[in-house]
Amino acid sequence: MKRSIIVATAIASLVVPILAPAGQALAQERPNRQAEMSREQARRPDPSGSMRPAPQRREARQERRQERRQERRERRDDRRAERPNRPTPDTRPDRPNRPAPDTRPNRPNRPTPDRRTDRPNRPSPDTRADRREDRQDRRTDRREDRRDRREDRREDRRDWTPDRRQDWRDRRDDRRDDRREDRRDRREDRRDWREDRRDDRREARRDRREYREFRQRWNRDHWRRDWNRRYRADWWRSNSWFRGYSGLRVGFYYAPSYGYYQVPRQYWGRRWSEGDYLPSVFWRYQVNDYRFYGLGYPPAGTMWVHVDNHIYLIDQTDGYIIEVIYDAWNW
Repeated sequence: MKRSIIVATAIASLVVPILAPAGQALAQERPNRQAEMSREQARRPDPSGSMRPAPQRREARQERRQERRQERRERRDDRRAERPNRPTPDTRPDRPNRPAPDTRPNRPNRPTPDRRTDRPNRPSPDTRADRREDRQDRRTDRREDRRDRREDRREDRRDWTPDRRQDWRDRRDDRRDDRREDRRDRREDRRDWREDRRDDRREARRDRREYREFRQRWNRDHWRRDWNRRYRADWWRSNSWFRGYSGLRVGFYYAPSYGYYQVPRQYWGRRWSEGDYLPSVFWRYQVNDYRFYGLGYPPAGTMWVHVDNHIYLIDQTDGYIIEVIYDAWNW
């Protein structure tokens, strides 16, 4: 038992002095790492992207200063603790070999203050005065340059103002001219519209005269009377033009010698009267032999067309309905 205790104490006496410097180094590095981490956190911006406000920065700086002071104090204490063998002034032994200040021999190689040579590199008072003058000259030059730049900017502004005014005036004049031209164009357009309407009215009057002439030489009532005398109600059953007819179909009309054709929903089963405009869907189903039906000769620019079992006399240009014959035959 005693032997083991003696061995343990011997090992501890050997290991502890070896590990003591490493522990001190780690103790010194730990505050240094903490200080560096605090500096990095102070330098980092906020997650929102904006830097810390001024009061927080001041507090961070003060904390860093206090940490540095504490580190310096700790390092001083460590250095003092590392010097255990250094004697104090009271216990320090006398140095027999060190001569006293009175008996110390003169040092011939060391120059005295009176015999010290001048230092050529050290500036003299005159050069300092020159530097001051140079700084003052540079300050005055900078001030004059700033004044010159201000005057130049003022002159440039003065030059810009009349140019801008002239530009504004030119733009105003241009806008006025544009408005005048627009007014003239609108007036001319109105005149053209008026003339076009007048021409249309004149043409309409001429067409109406022609339509009057057609009505004077052809009468719908007379045609109905003559047609009923000559043909029966089912005359179309034996006619070759109606060979393809197989009965009434919803959404379809039958035109003699053409066959069935599809009709838009809004037009199926509808009738148009005189003065209306017939849709262009029905213009292609023209009456081939108007003499067979006993119809009058269509005026120039007009034609007879089939729409279901009705016959319309329309204008070829716009589909204006001039004459209508309802129920020319019965299905």
